[in-house]
Amino acid sequence: MKDYRFYLEYPNKKEKNKATRKNLGDHSGTCLAVFGDPFSKDDNIFYECVAALFDKHDSEVMTTSCSWGYLRHSCKRVSAHTARQIHPKLFKYLEQ
Repeated sequence: MKDYRFYLEYPNKKEKNKATRKNLGDHSGTCLAVFGDPFSKDDNIFYECVAALFDKHDSEVMTTSCSWGYLRHSCKRVSAHTARQIHPKLFKYLEQ
């Protein structure tokens, strides 16, 4: 999984800011797997990613794009090991 960067999603910026590496706090139970180089559209920066389809713990996933602003506002970068524990269906999709 070395070509991916993993981000844990939070319901809002307040919850994200309360979280630490040892205590991940009240997260959404889903992760993003971001890959590739950024691209721009309408003066915004986007990344290709695999993300949760629904806003629920260990949701099904699909490929999509996400903005740099969303990653900065609502997500925290986590290790592949942590992401695998939180969102196993993401890794099931990535390992197909």
